[in-house]
Parts: sequence; structure tokens; C-alpha cells
Amino acid sequence: MPSVTADAIALEAAHLAHDRDPAAADKLIAIANGDREALEAARDQVAAHLHAQVDDWEATAALTLLNRALARIPRVDPLDWRERWSRHRKP
Repeated sequence: MPSVTADAIALEAAHLAHDRDPAAADKLIAIANGDREALEAARDQVAAHLHAQVDDWEATAALTLLNRALARIPRVDPLDWRERWSRHRKP
């Protein structure tokens, strides 16, 4: 299945933020197929737009929704101190 582009995710985030759907973050995660990098790319795109157009309230709502969706996806960090500690700890 082809991955969804950041443009499509950002556009959908704008539509979902306009509708004020309580399950909008879950819908964004489903649209992105749980791909954290795609959601981060869409967030970066919307943030860059807001940097140039600070009074765009729709984009602000879309950015909030994208951040909410990203907060629901776990971040896997192979260099997390707990992971390193459990592997290198003496018995």
C-alpha cells in the first residue's frame, strides 16, 4: 500500500480540525497508517506555513490536531537509557 504524502495528511488535518471531531486524532493516525514520520513531516509543513502566516487560525488548529495525533503514537528510541541500562546491567 503506498504511503500517504505529508500534503495529504496536512490537508486532511485541516478538514478534521474544522469539523471539530473528537476522534480526529485517531482518524489522522489511521490515514497515515500509524507512520510517525509521515505525521511529523505533515506537522513540519504546517509549522513552516504558520511561521510565514502567523494569523492563520485554521492552520493553528491543524497543527494542534497533528500534535495530538503524534502524542498518541509511541516513540521508539533505541538509545533510551532504560533500554541501554537493561542490556548492560550486571546480573
